[in-house]
Amino acid sequence: MVDQTCTHAELEAALGAVSAQMGAAESQGLLCGMLSASSKTEIAEWIARVLEDAEPKGDPARRCLEQLSVLWQQTRDGLQDPDLGLQLLLPAAETMLSARAGGLAAWCQGFLYGLGHDQQDRVAKLPGEAAEAVQSLSEIALLDPDASGEEDEAAFSELEEFVRVAALLVHEQLQPLRRQRPVPVQLPDDGTIH
Repeated sequence: MVDQTCTHAELEAALGAVSAQMGAAESQGLLCGMLSASSKTEIAEWIARVLEDAEPKGDPARRCLEQLSVLWQQTRDGLQDPDLGLQLLLPAAETMLSARAGGLAAWCQGFLYGLGHDQQDRVAKLPGEAAEAVQSLSEIALLDPDASGEEDEAAFSELEEFVRVAALLVHEQLQPLRRQRPVPVQLPDDGTIH
């Protein structure tokens, strides 16, 4: 089976085709926030929130659901990757910086919305660095997307990486990775394995 990936452009088009109010970046941010807040988050719950005001019918709805399913898997895998493999779903690098900055702000808005939903008490009790990360993400969510120039490009790359690492930090604090321990094999007294 070939691993599928979902790009920002593909999901943005699929969401637009069903008149969803939420964009691609915000959808992934929401998912990361929800998965950080609760390990029991179900795909159907997340999709229902993404498509809350949408009009999903026919082939566009099927394509949108397929894209959302792929995004669910790649995001969940990225959050659980011990090598910190989460990739933010943002407009492509060749897109205007203002559009990418707007996407990053929307991603943070989605993350905060997903994180805060029914979990305000846990979020309020986050330890130092994670609490600071949430505060920084709330400031980035208000980012002014009017940016241009090489210096802004470099600053944006650093900001994007900061958001990625901050999201991983918050997720790890709320949902520590469960490392599987090898199960010891116990042999019968006579040393044979049945």
